[in-house]
Amino acid sequence: MLCFVITACGGNKIIPTVFPSLTLEPGFTVTATPTLTLTPKFQPTELPSTPFLPYHNKGVVFNYYVTGNQAEWDTFFDHPSGNIVTKLVLYDDGQILIAGTGETYKQKVLSSAEIKSFLSKLETLGFYSLESNQEHDPTDDLYNFGGKYEEVGVIGGVRNCISVDADKSKKLCVHDSYMQFLIPEMKNILQFLDAYNPTGMTPYYPDRILLTIQKADPAVDNSPANPWNERFPPLEKDPSRYTTDTSNQVMFIVGDMAKEIYLFFEDTDTKVVSQNDKEYIAYLRVLLPHEKVKKPQP
Repeated sequence: MLCFVITACGGNKIIPTVFPSLTLEPGFTVTATPTLTLTPKFQPTELPSTPFLPYHNKGVVFNYYVTGNQAEWDTFFDHPSGNIVTKLVLYDDGQILIAGTGETYKQKVLSSAEIKSFLSKLETLGFYSLESNQEHDPTDDLYNFGGKYEEVGVIGGVRNCISVDADKSKKLCVHDSYMQFLIPEMKNILQFLDAYNPTGMTPYYPDRILLTIQKADPAVDNSPANPWNERFPPLEKDPSRYTTDTSNQVMFIVGDMAKEIYLFFEDTDTKVVSQNDKEYIAYLRVLLPHEKVKKPQP
């Protein structure tokens, strides 16, 4: 089954919900991933008032993510979730997702021993003992500026964040502009997370995606266009719903169609596509099992 909703946005090209703490007892077992149940599909005209299909969002034990960017699809999220890009997430059923290139992810269901080992490594590296006022300035103990501090891009900007909600809970963010000034302990933690790659990982296929569609400029976007599959949602805007030439459209797609379009992108998050002798640029945003989306205002 497929379900898609289209809205219009103009503009630019999570913090995870806190869930009950995971207690890792000797008898801890990993449960199966819940099955997505789809109720009758939406029609685009239902956008203003109809809520999205029910979706069983997973609980998060650990999340390593980047926040601070902006995108057309921000309107589908409560702030600041829309501009979050997950690098590594561990769910309370044991599933772990690790980001690859573009919008690709690999997955595995960790054993209880693997979960304990992963969380124990964070403690060994000193994550829970680190102190920070999260000001990202010379008073912040996560940095050693050595007299070279410059107030550049501190208000807003991109931050790399680690959030844990297990037997011990803690959240720390580091500012992307000051990565070279991080204390060794924090650098070691980030290096561990960036390199973490347990054996047995397999490709992850999403059941929900967002697509931003904009008209291609032949003078700039001169990459060969890929024909858009006619079974996919149409790229042309509905004139009755979109009144300006400058606003882009964002499509929310679920079910098997989400996986098919994801595979069409072939490990990239941007593609020049063509339909009915017109060319477009399509941007892909994978929605992970913990991410909650809302119906945007038309």
